[in-house]
Amino acid sequence: MPPSQPQPEEASLLVRRALDQHESNLIAYTAGILHGDVERAREVVQDALLKLYLTDPDKVRDNLKAWLFTVCRNRALDVLRKDHRLELGNEDAMGMAVSFDPDPSENAVSHELYERIWDLVDKLRPNQKEVIRLKFTHDCSYQQIADITGLSVGNVGFIMHMAIKKLRELLNRELASSPAN
Repeated sequence: MPPSQPQPEEASLLVRRALDQHESNLIAYTAGILHGDVERAREVVQDALLKLYLTDPDKVRDNLKAWLFTVCRNRALDVLRKDHRLELGNEDAMGMAVSFDPDPSENAVSHELYERIWDLVDKLRPNQKEVIRLKFTHDCSYQQIADITGLSVGNVGFIMHMAIKKLRELLNRELASSPAN
């Protein structure tokens, strides 16, 4: 890449689009990886946006969301490695950093079931939690999840299938053991 940006206006527009459409989700996702450290997550997202500005817009425009999540994920993992705190299985902070509040018009039973399911997500394996959260919290496609995690689309599908199967099993077990109201 040449040292100077050939089209700074286009790069600026792409960064503005990234900020408008993805900043809060990127911060929440990154904070989850960084064990709830929102300030460091903001720094990682800022680094990603700077990298976006310096990258040829033609190379990222069509796949912006996956590109941003991938850069943030890799940078957050680098930060953890540097701190000697790489614990891929600890995603409790993500549950706190990302709001899972359902629509207020939902009834109490639906709300309780919804909360139970997200609590059960924390019992999944780390790779299952990651694909579930990318899909249902951050609205990523299987292709985007594959791009972000470095897995194949088929592997993402398999992990998603196994995660949903495990969630069903956990939920059925929980519902069977709870007393009838």
